Amino acid sequence: MAAEVPRTTGTKSERDQIRQTLAGYGATPAAIAAELQRRFGLRPREAFRQAHGWTQEAVAAHLNAVGSGSAAFTGTRISDYERWPFGGRRPTLAVLTALGEVFGTPAPFLVDLDDLAAMPVADRTVLCAVSATGSVPAGRITARSAPADDVASGVRWAPGSLFDETELVIAVTERTAGFGAWMESSNVGHMTLDDIVNSTRRVATDYLTLPPIEVYARAGLLADRVFRLLQTGHQRPDQERELYVWAGYLCALLAWMAGDLGHPAAAGSHARTAWICAERVSSDNTLRAWVLSTMSKTYLWDQRYEDAASTAARGLSYSPGGTAAVMLASQEADAWAEFGVAERALAALERAERARQTAGEDGVGGLMTCSTVRQHNYAGSVLLRTGDPVGAIDHAERALAEAVEDPAVAYGTIAQIRIWAATAHIRNRSLDGAIDVLAPVLKLPNEQRLDTLVRRMRDVGRLIANSPQLRFSAEARALHAGITEFCAIDVARRFPK
Repeated sequence: MAAEVPRTTGTKSERDQIRQTLAGYGATPAAIAAELQRRFGLRPREAFRQAHGWTQEAVAAHLNAVGSGSAAFTGTRISDYERWPFGGRRPTLAVLTALGEVFGTPAPFLVDLDDLAAMPVADRTVLCAVSATGSVPAGRITARSAPADDVASGVRWAPGSLFDETELVIAVTERTAGFGAWMESSNVGHMTLDDIVNSTRRVATDYLTLPPIEVYARAGLLADRVFRLLQTGHQRPDQERELYVWAGYLCALLAWMAGDLGHPAAAGSHARTAWICAERVSSDNTLRAWVLSTMSKTYLWDQRYEDAASTAARGLSYSPGGTAAVMLASQEADAWAEFGVAERALAALERAERARQTAGEDGVGGLMTCSTVRQHNYAGSVLLRTGDPVGAIDHAERALAEAVEDPAVAYGTIAQIRIWAATAHIRNRSLDGAIDVLAPVLKLPNEQRLDTLVRRMRDVGRLIANSPQLRFSAEARALHAGITEFCAIDVARRFPK
């Protein structure tokens, strides 16, 4: 950590007097900030804040107001940015750009020699390029990232190079939302399209087994690559159509992942952009169906059960290919079960089973496929909520047996099955069954404890706590303690160190 040069910052009243006097002369905030730096030795970011007469909390509020999705800035975070590199945390390029927009100044004006000396070489190079040219290279600064070619070739970000999740979600969400706005208001060859297709499929598959935030980052970079091709180039109509198709799938993947990570607002933003892409290629009903599947998931977690069911049914109306119809019918059943309409839920499960008989191969795969294990996950969960714990346990046992033979099954799906199976065992008065089926979930590494899993585990914990027959059971208390510990470790919402 660098040693800070001693400075006299003056009193608040002295700084306010300088600001008010200069403002009275018609000076701009930039001129006021320069005087505050000269007179009191303030660091650039603090000087611009003081020039506007804002508190750190006020700056955080302005940043949140310009669209940070579900991730929020705080006054403490702004304080950390102002103190760095003599403490606090480093402001990324995305943060510096956002601060520059709020303060009305280019990002390079918010750093000084100490900042430049301490920041990564790549960040310093970009900032110096902006200072020299007066423009932001390659669009606008949104994140410190690996080159697009690295993403296309399958190279993953090393954990140490990732900034924290809040800033990543802000940066990626800003980019997809901006792209959606651009579409509402070419330069590609076959090798490029093949690269994008294969990289998207790899992202969808890797999400099932790798740390979720890392795969989210890769998907964001790949989406940005496709966006730039569409925004800055000219393609033949067939190539342009393909780019929109894969942009749509990537945004749908980002939406699903953001929801799993506990960022519903970001998930909604990604999904809306995915739908805009799907509308550009109106003949691709399978893409439309998967986007609606993602939207249905988001509505379900917002407890908008009727919207979730109707959105899934709307997706089914497109008669999509692959296993999308199986997924949508299962989601419709899930939504009706949550809403308490058992008859509709069971009817939707029957539709899912019929769709399975004619299901073909999926174009994307991975996260965007409904395997039989995934179908069992929905079916068993629905049966549990419609009063059939024995039927639910049967689906869980069949699903877990099939998963042993299929290493591609997502750990999140297996964990979900085990969680609701534990509930089924408890309702069937089998505490030992619940303990056995839940044991592997309690051992999940921190980065795999998705928000969706934590929510479901809390439900199991509440069921145990509210069960009179388990009140005096030592085994039940031990299981409840393990669940409490699982839910308390919220590391899945941070970047791996």
